[in-house]
Amino acid sequence: MKRRLLVLAVLGLSSQVTKAQNAEDSLRVEQLEEVTISAVRAAENAPVAQVTVNRKEIEKQFFGQDGAFLLERLSPSLVSYSESGTGLSNYGQMRLRGMDQTRINITLNGVPLNDMIDQGVFFSNFVDFGNSIESVQIQRGVGTSSNGVSSYAGSVNFESISLANAKPSAEVQFTGGSFNTIRASAEVSTGLQENRTAFYARMSRIQSDGYRYNTSTAANSLFFSGAYFGEKHAFKFTGFAGQSQNGLGYTPVPLALIEQDPRTNLVSENDIDNFGQYLFQLQHTYRIGAKSSLVSTVYYGGAGGDFPFGYATDSLGGFEQINYPLYNTHTGLMSNYNTKTGAAGDFTIGLHAYTFSRRNLEYVIPNRNAPYYEDESTKNEVALFAKWEKAFSIGSSGSENLKIYADVQLRQLALNLGADQNFLGEAPAIPARNYTFLNPKLGISHQVNTNWQLYASFGRSGREPTRFDVLGAAAVNASNIALARDVNSIQAEYVNDVEVGTRWNTESVALELNLFYMQFENEIAPIGEYIPEGFVQVFLNQQASTRQGIELNGNWDVGNTFSQSPNRLNLNGQISLLQAQISSYQPAGSNEIFENVTPILSPQVNGQLNLNYKPIKNFSFGIGARYLGEQFMELTNNEDLTVPSSLVLNLNANWNFYQKHSLSVQVNNLTNELYYTYGAPDFNGGPAYFVQAPLHAYATLRLVF
Repeated sequence: MKRRLLVLAVLGLSSQVTKAQNAEDSLRVEQLEEVTISAVRAAENAPVAQVTVNRKEIEKQFFGQDGAFLLERLSPSLVSYSESGTGLSNYGQMRLRGMDQTRINITLNGVPLNDMIDQGVFFSNFVDFGNSIESVQIQRGVGTSSNGVSSYAGSVNFESISLANAKPSAEVQFTGGSFNTIRASAEVSTGLQENRTAFYARMSRIQSDGYRYNTSTAANSLFFSGAYFGEKHAFKFTGFAGQSQNGLGYTPVPLALIEQDPRTNLVSENDIDNFGQYLFQLQHTYRIGAKSSLVSTVYYGGAGGDFPFGYATDSLGGFEQINYPLYNTHTGLMSNYNTKTGAAGDFTIGLHAYTFSRRNLEYVIPNRNAPYYEDESTKNEVALFAKWEKAFSIGSSGSENLKIYADVQLRQLALNLGADQNFLGEAPAIPARNYTFLNPKLGISHQVNTNWQLYASFGRSGREPTRFDVLGAAAVNASNIALARDVNSIQAEYVNDVEVGTRWNTESVALELNLFYMQFENEIAPIGEYIPEGFVQVFLNQQASTRQGIELNGNWDVGNTFSQSPNRLNLNGQISLLQAQISSYQPAGSNEIFENVTPILSPQVNGQLNLNYKPIKNFSFGIGARYLGEQFMELTNNEDLTVPSSLVLNLNANWNFYQKHSLSVQVNNLTNELYYTYGAPDFNGGPAYFVQAPLHAYATLRLVF
C-alpha cells in the first residue's frame, strides 16, 4: 500500500513538473517571438502618445475594411476617406493630425510597408490585412525610432499573427452587404507543435461594386507565416501577396454634379487598374542570455501594375487611354541588439539598410511594348539608432517610479531620379539628392501612484521629399526638368515635437490626455492643387508652420463601476482639438500674401464616441458617433472652399453561438447623411468632394473549428 502511494505521489509530482516545464517552455517561446517587435515599439508606460491594440480588440472592430478605416477606429487624430465611398474596398487614405499618409511610418514586424520613393502605403494592394494581425501600435508625433521613412506625423507598427500562442484551428469568414459586397476568407493554424514549429496561412477574396459609379473592386490576398522556436534561437518567416483590380475614382467631384447625383465619378468607366504587392521577411532571434537578445531580419518586397487614364480624343466619341504602370523592388536588412543591464539601464541599438528601385513607364494602350516614356529611380539608405531607458526611485515609495528615455537615430540616404533621354530629346544630368538626418528624442515619465502617470517628451525628425514633391508630375518633362536638376528646388522638412500628457488607469477606467506642440521648418505642405495627371496633390515648402492640440482617449467599463456585472455596459471614444497654422502663403503668380493661414484638410475638431451594451452572455450591440469639423481645401482659406463638418452614426451587433462561432452586423451612416471627409478645388475653382456612402450595412459570419 505504501509502495502504491509512493508511486502515485511520484507520478503526481512528475505531472506537475511536466506542466511547469511546459508552461516555462511556452513562456520562453512567447518571449522569443515578442522580442522581434520590441525595438520599434514604445513600452506601455513610455513618454509617447500611443495606442496599442491587441488581437481581441481588432477582431471586434474588423469586418474587412481598408487598413486606414480600421486604424481610424482605434486612435485619436486619425481621419480617413474612401474613393469608392465604402471604406471597405478600392483606395482609401488617412491623415494623422491633419498630415497625409506619406508622413506616417508604417511597418510590419519592423519591416517598412511604405513605398520608399513616394512614401505612401496602399492597403488596397493587400486586402483583408487586419485578419492576420496580432496587435498594432499607433504612435502620434515623432515617437520612437522606426525603420524606413520618417515618422513625421506618427507611426503605425503592425505585429503579424502570433505563432507561439496559437492553438490548432481553422477559420472561415463570409461577409456580404451593400453595393454587392462579398468577402470570403479561410485560414488555418497548426499551433505550436512538439517539434517546436508552427505555421499559419490565410487566403481572402473581396468583391464590391463600390458606392460611387465605376469604383468596383476585385481583390485577392494571401498571408502566411511559419516559425521554429529553439531554446535560444527562433526563426520566423512571414509573407503576404495581394492583387487588386479597382475601378478608378481618384478625382473629387464638383458640388454641382454631386447635387445632381452623389454617386458621380468623373473618371472613365474603362479606367480599371491592376495592381499587386508582396513582401517576404525572415527573422532570426537569438537570446544571448536572460537579459540580452539579438534580432536580425532580411526582407524582399515589391509592387507594380497598371494605372490607366482615359480621355476623349474628339467630338465624335473617340477615346484613348494612357497607362502609367510602375514597378518597385525593395531589399533590406535590419538588426537590433537589446540588453537590460540593471544599474546602467536598458539599451537597444539597431541598424537598417535598404535599396529601393522604381521603374515608371507611359504608353498608349494597347502598345505595352512601345512605351513613349520610361525611367528608373533608386533610393538607398543606411540608418542607425540607439535607445536607452533607466528607472529611478524618487519619493518615499521605494519603487522605481521615474523613467528617463533617450533615443537618437541617424539616417543617411540618396535619392536618384531618372529621366527618359529620348522623351526629353537630351541627356538630362539629374544630380543625386543626398540627405543626412539626426533625429534625437528625449522623454521622462513619472508613476505618481498605482493608477496615475505623468509624461513629457521632445523629438525632432527630418523628412526627405517624395518623387512627386520634386517633379510636381508623374514624369520628368520639359516643364520640370529644371526642378529635377536643382537639388534645392524642394528642401527637406523638419519637425520639433513636444508631447506632454497623463494617463489614469483603474479596473474600470482608462484615460489618456495628451497635449502636443509641433513646430515645422520648411514643411512640405499640400496647397490645394493637383499635378497635371490629376491623381496627386502638389506639395511645396512653407517656411514656418505649427500644429498644436489636445487629444483625449478613454475607455469606461460602466458596469464594473456601478454593479457586479462587469463588461455589460462600456463607453469609449477619442476627441482631438487641433490648431494648425502656416505663417504666410503666397500663391504662384500672385503678389498677395496670406498671413497665418490654416493648412488644408486639418479639422479643428475630430472625435468619436461609442456605447456598447451586452444584455446577455453571447450577444452585444453598440452605437457609435463620429464628428469631423470643417476643413479648408486650399491655403488662401477661402470660405467657399471648405469640407463641411459632419456627424455620422453607426450601429453594430454581435452574436456568439456554439462558443466559437459568431455573426456580426455593421450598419453605417444610420441617418443617411450626405457627407465628405476629403475635398479639393475643382478645375474651375469650385468645391469638389469624395462622397462617402449613405446608409449601408454588412453582415459577417465567422466559423472557427
